[in-house]
Amino acid sequence: MSIGLIIIQAIIIAIVIMPFALFLGGNKKKVAELRKALEAEATQNNCKFHKVEVHGNFAIGADTTNQKLFFYRKNKSDACAKVVDLKSVSFCKPIKETKRVKDKSKHYDVIEKIGLAFFNNNHNRVISIEFFNYDEMILNDELVVAEEWHKFLNEVLTSKEDVKTVEKQKELTVAVS
Repeated sequence: MSIGLIIIQAIIIAIVIMPFALFLGGNKKKVAELRKALEAEATQNNCKFHKVEVHGNFAIGADTTNQKLFFYRKNKSDACAKVVDLKSVSFCKPIKETKRVKDKSKHYDVIEKIGLAFFNNNHNRVISIEFFNYDEMILNDELVVAEEWHKFLNEVLTSKEDVKTVEKQKELTVAVS
């Protein structure tokens, strides 16, 4: 009788644990798939990542040596890969588009899009990448991720400008001598 009871308990425990194990295994597979797609883009451009982040349905990575940013997003319907040449970009801004919704007596803002926009020296938008779209996904930490990458990329871009200034000063010193 005790062996039958042990078997029944083991079956019940397996039934309870199985969904969690399947969920975690599926999530790891999705993360690995996004990372692999992003690394394939980097390999095509002969780049190596200095910083990579996989989040939800997108992956983003940067090669600071070659001044390239890689972005890959996969939704249910399509996949999108973008490569941003940071050499042609002067600054980066976070995108947060909201709309005001009225509900009987309350007004509140709904976030529609979150991403990053890249601009050249003439303040013209070169390219933008989208982390979140209200129509396609549920908002998690995309706003925090966008802010972190905004800070990181602007640091990379300002250090690029500092290097250009030092190179110009060296050229002037050589020309004067």
